[in-house]
Amino acid sequence: MRRIFALLIASVFYVQSYSQCADSLSIYGFIYNNTYYEVVKELKNWQDAADCAVERGGYLVEINDLNEQIAVYDAIINGAGVSPTYTSVANGGGIAYVWIGATDQAAEGVWLWDGNSDGIGIHFWSGQGDNGAGDGVSEGSSYFNWGGTSTGTPKEPDNYGTGQHHAAIGLAGWPSGTTMLGVAGEWNDIVGTSLLYFIIEIESGTGFQQQESVGGINIFPNPATDMLTIEGVSQDAEIELYDAKGLFVAEFQHHVLDISFLSQGVYYIKIIERNTVLFEKVIVKK
Repeated sequence: MRRIFALLIASVFYVQSYSQCADSLSIYGFIYNNTYYEVVKELKNWQDAADCAVERGGYLVEINDLNEQIAVYDAIINGAGVSPTYTSVANGGGIAYVWIGATDQAAEGVWLWDGNSDGIGIHFWSGQGDNGAGDGVSEGSSYFNWGGTSTGTPKEPDNYGTGQHHAAIGLAGWPSGTTMLGVAGEWNDIVGTSLLYFIIEIESGTGFQQQESVGGINIFPNPATDMLTIEGVSQDAEIELYDAKGLFVAEFQHHVLDISFLSQGVYYIKIIERNTVLFEKVIVKK
C-alpha cells in the first residue's frame, strides 16, 4: 500500500490542555493534511477512548477519504509500530483492531461519525453489509471502508450476534486466518466494551491552532545547517524532532540542538511544556 501524506504546515501551531487520560509514552503523534492525530497505545473500551479524545482536545478519528485512510493506517502500523497481533477480539473474528469514531449506538444501522460521543455527527452509512441484512448503503456518497469493500461488496457492518455498535480498523483479515469478511485496513463493527488502542484527531478549529508566535519562543537559525537553538522554553521542556512525513527522528535534552546528522529537507520541532504541545517547521540546508 503506497504512502500518501500532505504535511505542509504554514507556521507555528500548538495543542492545548493535554489531559492525563493517556501516558505520553503511549502516544504516537503524526500530521496529515495540516491536522494532528494521535495513535494511543492504551487499552480502552470505545466510550472511554472517546472520552479521552475529548479530554485531549479532539475526538476519535473521522476518516473521510482514501488518502486519509492510507495515512491513518500507515501511522498505526509503520509509525506507531502497533503489532497486528497485540490483542484478539473474539466478537470481531479473532483479530486485533484499533478504535475509530464511527458508531450506530443511537440507532441500529444509522452510522455516524460521532467520535466525541455526543449523539451528533455526520450520517455516512445506513444499514448492514452482505454478511448482515445486505441493505447497506453510503449516505451522500460518503467515503467508507467496511470489510469487503476491496472486493466491491461490503460485508460489514453486520451486527453479528447483536451489540456491535462501534467501528474499528482491522489489522489483519477476518475471520482470523482468512479474508472472508475483510482485509487488513478495512473497518468492522464490534462490541464497544472491547479493549483496544485508538486514534484521536485534533482539528485546527479546536485545540489545534495556528499562531505566528507562542510565548516568546524563538528557534534559530532557520534555515539551519548544523546547529539549532531554541529560546523561550523552560529547562524541563521536552524537545522532539519529526521529519516531513511526521515520523519521529530524535529527542533532545538541551536547547542547543546538534542537527549535523540530518539530511537536507523540512523537519518539525515538537516542544512539550506545561501541558502545551507546540510544533514549528524548520528547514535544514546542506
